[in-house]
Amino acid sequence: MSSVNENSEDWKFLLQKMHQVEFQKDQLIIEQYSLGNSFYYIKEGSVRVWKYLDESKEEILELGLLNSGEYFGEIALIDSFPRTVNITAVQSTTLFELTRENFNHLIQTNPGMTFTLLKILTARIRSSEQRENQVLIEKNQNLIQTNKELAKVLEELKKNEIIRIGLMEELKKQNETLEEIVKERTAKLVQSLRTIQEDLETAKTIQRNILPLHLRSIAHLDFCSKFEPMAEVGGDVFDVVRLEKNKIRLFLADAIGHGVQAALITMAIKAEYDHLKMDMITPSEVLSSLNKVFIDRYGTKANQFTAVVIDLELGIGQLKYSCAGHNEPYLVSKGKVIPLSESGVMLGLEHEVDYFTHSMPFQLGDQLYMISDGYLEQENNNGDFLGEKRLLLSFEKIMEKNIKLTDSLEVLMQDFNDFRGEQPMMDDVTILAIGTRMI
Repeated sequence: MSSVNENSEDWKFLLQKMHQVEFQKDQLIIEQYSLGNSFYYIKEGSVRVWKYLDESKEEILELGLLNSGEYFGEIALIDSFPRTVNITAVQSTTLFELTRENFNHLIQTNPGMTFTLLKILTARIRSSEQRENQVLIEKNQNLIQTNKELAKVLEELKKNEIIRIGLMEELKKQNETLEEIVKERTAKLVQSLRTIQEDLETAKTIQRNILPLHLRSIAHLDFCSKFEPMAEVGGDVFDVVRLEKNKIRLFLADAIGHGVQAALITMAIKAEYDHLKMDMITPSEVLSSLNKVFIDRYGTKANQFTAVVIDLELGIGQLKYSCAGHNEPYLVSKGKVIPLSESGVMLGLEHEVDYFTHSMPFQLGDQLYMISDGYLEQENNNGDFLGEKRLLLSFEKIMEKNIKLTDSLEVLMQDFNDFRGEQPMMDDVTILAIGTRMI
């Protein structure tokens, strides 16, 4: 699109035949695909030339700007075909317009202008083609550059995809290896747990076999017991032996701790007690000897336990007992519950400890109860301990009903379980009972 020399005689004459029009910024002067019949000369301002690449109007091609002294729309003076571009005012613009009607009149009245107009049209067409070709060339170059860049990106993506696939394969292999390791270790763990469970079952069987759980009478007295460990094995151990025709010795010990460690200690306690129980004359001698043996052989580290020894001398109607840190036994006699209070230092803790033997009557109809501390120290859902007061209430219930000895243990355990509710057992529970029906 060429500029013109307004001072030439031809243009001076032509401008006299045109009339002035004004357009505001962004106002559309020529619309693509519309029919046109005017030629414009830019007196002041500038216009933007652009076009749609197709009728979808989704993509446009910028053809450039026309400024003061340039012209456009001349082909519309000759034919009535649709406009091929859009032209928009970039700013407030002043144009001179020549319509087809005025143009035809000019040709007829001034044939000399025909050659001048042909030169204008030729220059316009050449300039337009050059401008559009230049824009297309630039756009094509941009597309070529963009395609090159896209090709590089695509190549990089392909490399990244290869790396990603490699990483996925490696991750898959590692996952498979990890799964195999997990399966193998899980199998070993399951086997170890099975072995541990089998060992615990064996320990449970051994522990129960060393306890006189099935003993129901000794001499002319009834005997019964309850052994409820909080796990498969427990830390309580007891024994009942007839030393003489009319003398019975009862033993109850409670190792510090729970589970397997406490159960192992009870095995040692039972073994050492069995070696000396027949030779010691009094309960206090039994405890003193057991304390010395344990400290000498096992040391004082985590081998402490409480114990109580009671001798029933039936011929003279007497009960003798000695305690080492154990909670007190209870004698139920003639409607009264009598705690056998007195407790020395627990066993396995110190050398040279003095233990004492105490005596009190034991007559026909009396009943003796030896209870481990797991019973009294049990908590309920509110965090309360069962304690001695509730135990004494259970004894009152037993005395009121005057029930058999074996049934009395069922009452004690029922009251224990009712109290703890949903709470797990806090410790092992052992109850020994010996005597006759109350009279």
